[in-house]
Amino acid sequence: MIRSFDIKDLDKCTILFCEVFNGEPWNDRWLDHKAREYLLDFVNTPGFMGLIAILDEEIVGFICGHRKKWWENDEFFVNEMCVHPKFQGQGIGSKLFESLERELLVRGIKAITLLTDRDVPAEKFYKKNGFFEVSRLAFLAKNINE
Repeated sequence: MIRSFDIKDLDKCTILFCEVFNGEPWNDRWLDHKAREYLLDFVNTPGFMGLIAILDEEIVGFICGHRKKWWENDEFFVNEMCVHPKFQGQGIGSKLFESLERELLVRGIKAITLLTDRDVPAEKFYKKNGFFEVSRLAFLAKNINE
């Protein structure tokens, strides 16, 4: 079952987020309180929307992001998406995206954007679900040192 995110889901989504991203292939080192703050920032972003995947009354996946204004048409930026490792490859992530797309069309949003690491299963998953690379864009970062 897919349903809208509710703030009461935040703690369970935080636990799921840590379990997914602290494992392979990401190997992050999220602490629960930092992950909760991270996800809460998204919830508090104007235009936030999230969907939850539920199986046997447990949250097994979620997707969240926000509406972004753009000159042509508004778009939806996916901040985070994850499915419990035990349930990956079973179509849950694809169902989350199908539900998201239906909801976005109702809201008049006709584009979805996101960032992911290269050469990890997520890249293949997104491409399988219709995403493509935008060659004219470059993702840049800068570390700031004292």
